[in-house]
Amino acid sequence: MRRIALVWTALLFTSIPEVASAQISFDAILPERTYDFGSVARGSQLRHRFRIVNTTDQELHIADTRTKCGCTDVKLGARTLPPRTESYVEAVLDTTRFQGYKASGLTMVIDRPVLTEVDLNLNCFIRGDILLNPGQVDFGVVQRGSSPSKVLTLTYAGGRSDWEVQKMNTISSALIAKLEPLGRTPEGYLQYRLTATLDSKTPIGFFKDEIAIATNDPSSPTLPISVAANVQGAITISPSIIDLGRVKAGSTVKKTVLVRSAKPFKVTAAKAARGEISATIPNTEPKSLQQVSVTFQAPTKPGAHHAILEIETDLPDEPPAKLTTFATIVP
Repeated sequence: MRRIALVWTALLFTSIPEVASAQISFDAILPERTYDFGSVARGSQLRHRFRIVNTTDQELHIADTRTKCGCTDVKLGARTLPPRTESYVEAVLDTTRFQGYKASGLTMVIDRPVLTEVDLNLNCFIRGDILLNPGQVDFGVVQRGSSPSKVLTLTYAGGRSDWEVQKMNTISSALIAKLEPLGRTPEGYLQYRLTATLDSKTPIGFFKDEIAIATNDPSSPTLPISVAANVQGAITISPSIIDLGRVKAGSTVKKTVLVRSAKPFKVTAAKAARGEISATIPNTEPKSLQQVSVTFQAPTKPGAHHAILEIETDLPDEPPAKLTTFATIVP
């Protein structure tokens, strides 16, 4: 009888993960799992971000990612997501070595709150007669207030003698795209020079856009070109995101962050929309590196907690640097 009871106990505990998995909606956590770029020029570096939204009341952890093709690179915004927070997984598909229909993507392995694997798919049709060099507009790290430009070459090597680009569109007004014909190459290919310029008033943060090139070719009237930039201010915080993990209700946690700039500065204020997070202003002479002590006073109510601390300086016309904190308050 004792042996039978032990067997039933083992069966009960092995079935718990399946019940937990059934209660979690991965359709809500990953609202988009497939993206189709349509027809693209060969050589394009196609970039897409899939949203990850932790809609559960537990911590979500991404253990690993596996690409479905060596032509795909993956970048994770964060591996650990506290409850009710959001991040992303970005995939970049390199079309240089392919023509025709191409399917790729990645598999994301999640081990908390339950173990599961989710496929994120990318599709496109790569035009062998249209070439783009380089394959995307990547401004890289851009200082706020600057207005960088990138130049690309678009080449048509098809058989239509009347092929032409009719217009271009961008998603954001912060991006200015200009196209000028270069005539034909010695091989008879039609070429264009595309110049993309980022507006100096582009706000701080990750910038993503797309240039849509409209042609008179009915088989693929629109060609997308990915655009990306990381706009940074004169003031940076390291780390800019602090995940405090599980914190007991009513307890106090202290952290130190480093505030940097190329020019000497003083920290003048630290403001937060919620009273649980505060900072001690360093009383020092102007320096290019300042240490700021941050205090988190956990609320008494258990649950997910998210707060942003803005650190102001005496640098003229410089917006506050933002520190983001996450925590899960437990009894």
